[in-house]
Amino acid sequence: MKKILLFVFMTAAVTLLMSSCGSNNNPAVTTTASNATFNTGDATNDQILKFELTISSATLTGSGGTANTPNLLTKPTEVEFVHEAGIFEPLAVLNIPPGTYSGATLSVSNPEVVVINNGAPTKVPATLSSSTITVTFNPALTISKSNSVVVNFDLNLATSVTLNGNPVTSATVAPTFNVTTSTVRGGEDEGDDQGEIDDTHGKVTAVNAPNFTIQTNQSSITFATDSNTQFKDGITSLSNLAVGAIVEVDATSETDGTKLATKVALEEDGNNSEELEGIITAVTGSPATQITIAHQLDSEGTANAPVTVDAAINSNTQFTIRPDRLQQSSLPAFDASHIGKGQRVETDTPSNTSTPVVADRIKLREQALVGTVASTPAPSATGFTLNLSTTSAFGNLTGQTSIPVSIVNGTNQKVTPTAGATIRVRGLVFVNAGSYTMVAVRIDDNQ
Repeated sequence: MKKILLFVFMTAAVTLLMSSCGSNNNPAVTTTASNATFNTGDATNDQILKFELTISSATLTGSGGTANTPNLLTKPTEVEFVHEAGIFEPLAVLNIPPGTYSGATLSVSNPEVVVINNGAPTKVPATLSSSTITVTFNPALTISKSNSVVVNFDLNLATSVTLNGNPVTSATVAPTFNVTTSTVRGGEDEGDDQGEIDDTHGKVTAVNAPNFTIQTNQSSITFATDSNTQFKDGITSLSNLAVGAIVEVDATSETDGTKLATKVALEEDGNNSEELEGIITAVTGSPATQITIAHQLDSEGTANAPVTVDAAINSNTQFTIRPDRLQQSSLPAFDASHIGKGQRVETDTPSNTSTPVVADRIKLREQALVGTVASTPAPSATGFTLNLSTTSAFGNLTGQTSIPVSIVNGTNQKVTPTAGATIRVRGLVFVNAGSYTMVAVRIDDNQ
């Protein structure tokens, strides 16, 4: 899957009112629909643990009589790309004037690069070759009051960052993008490149039934709910949702511009709560009593975040896995005795003031690895072995030169693994007594 700054352009801003007054079981869906959503995604560079850019402006270039837009972003936003390898996340939700557009221009700054040097996460000085990035739409993008389209800006992280020295002493950043577009179909089978939203996290800022609004580390998004919306992990309905709670939302982009939540799960409930995500770089104790995470992002959108964060584990810490896209009745263990370096996790804490933070829940998150499919054992319909590059950050952290990958019911195979092919696998990584395995959620060519 591609590294992506993804623009979802939907219908002109309207207030959607479904006729009838509804009922308690099936309330009328009302929300202000916006005609543009900017999303981001990633094509992996396996040496990098964290790559962040500040995007301060985005404009569209008009064509055939359409005027250029002003800056479409309301504020500069820090975007961390590595965690998005193989998925798309909203950057901004806004409106675009109808018309024809031939391209876009982005203003970026403050690149941040974290790599593994001598076994430790290290932030290295990064120089941006240009603060202005221009891309061309081919064909040109046409927006009308009746269409809803997705524009995928695919950042190629492997070619956008040059790492200098061995060990790495600095980085040169020259962001490059490919662009594809598609029309939003609406519905749960639309796919993440056509408007589906998966695992978006944020703090609830407003609840106005049947809608609610969250602030992610990048954007403010209003979701509609209906009788089919599932509420999980401690909440059973929208009435249980409080301002300040951290939630995880799955949603569809409807053809009228509405974002309709299909699943809402409670992560933390409380104004001092916080969610941290990143790669484990150290584990203390066996079973683990503390982990160190290479910080990728948090629910606060913390500026100048530390390179690493320590999280304490105690008897009350819950370990969870949410393999929503995998139809699996069982998965390998993930707990204080089955946790290790290189795994990507989310740590939830009820208080963001303690040091180290105390984890009341640690959730195993999807991550992406790039490598070459081994010829022995021969790849099959149920799995294969992925040989890692010698510069892989995951390999340097774990000491692994390869990892067995399982293909299960629900794995999305964009490409078929064949011996010698270089591929990217996004999935869940498990560890047992120092031995690592991966359950694939998506397999593609990382282009």
